[in-house]
Amino acid sequence: MVPTVSQNKQTNTLPSALYVVAMPIGQWSDLSSRAIDVLDRVDVILAEDTRVSGQILKFAKVSTRMVSLNAHSESGKAGRVIESLESGQSLALISDAGTPGISDPGRLLVDKVVEEGFQVIPIPGPSALTAALSVSGFPATPSHFFGFLSTKTNARDQELERALSYDGTLIFFEAPHRIVDLAGRLDEKALGRKVIFARELTKTHEQLIRVVAGSCADWFSENADRIRGEFVVLVGPTGVGHKQSSVDVDRILRILTRELPPTKAAALVSEITGIPRRTLYRQLTD
Repeated sequence: MVPTVSQNKQTNTLPSALYVVAMPIGQWSDLSSRAIDVLDRVDVILAEDTRVSGQILKFAKVSTRMVSLNAHSESGKAGRVIESLESGQSLALISDAGTPGISDPGRLLVDKVVEEGFQVIPIPGPSALTAALSVSGFPATPSHFFGFLSTKTNARDQELERALSYDGTLIFFEAPHRIVDLAGRLDEKALGRKVIFARELTKTHEQLIRVVAGSCADWFSENADRIRGEFVVLVGPTGVGHKQSSVDVDRILRILTRELPPTKAAALVSEITGIPRRTLYRQLTD
């Protein structure tokens, strides 16, 4: 039976374990009362960045000692974490935002702790992944989370093409300096699929941008400020016979342009398919 955080309250200590604590992704007040209780009562907090976490912990009135544990030090410090658990200490693992181990440091440490036979207890909370999916209108089953795509061009192409071959909703994380690149690749490889760019979730400038692949890059090119912030990108599932429908669009365009100018043909096909007129016109003229 996994111990609850209310045990041993009289001594203000927690059962020895590694507590994986979800942190706010924007609004500090999203930090749960249970998370605050755990962070206040563990012996040590392992933080991705002690400066970032220090501000949130100060807001929550938590003064527990912090130790840095990030992607570069995770493997090297795992041994010391095991020693602390062996001595009966309780430790909390936190990242700068969201849940450790979900595109953030933590997976290697958790794996090592479990391997050594110690308890790992989740303290759930804010998640950009589920927050974006919950307001997308896309089906959650099946859905596939791919995290950050590779930064290398060839690998990035291969990973995206492999992701697009899956049925269901696709979910990616992306950084601001690569979001335009991803938008352009979606325009090219996912033409006609619905796309949502969830930007700065729970923060002051939160936006949900709903577009159709073919006009993703255009949305960003219209205003440079739209590139700022962290992104969750969701790609809606294909309809039945999606690949065939792409071929049919080409055929319909060719037939219509025998009788109509490109602008009129593109407008009619856009009305039928939902694909942006500008994309179809560019397809004709190119």
